[in-house]
Amino acid sequence: MNATLRTALGWVAAVLLNVGAFLVVVGLLLPRADGDAPVLGVGAGMCVVGLLVGAGWLAGRPSR
Repeated sequence: MNATLRTALGWVAAVLLNVGAFLVVVGLLLPRADGDAPVLGVGAGMCVVGLLVGAGWLAGRPSR
């Protein structure tokens, strides 16, 4: 994996994890609103996707 792709995956994983964690906290603090997707579920989903992207980022590191 080239360095540019690895850097991009790292940034995407970091953003997904941070925004997902923020949405989980917001979903826990705010009352539920009538909508298609609850904030808590979206935040948890973003955290899971961020973990998967982060795993790809770690798998792409050069071996020693």
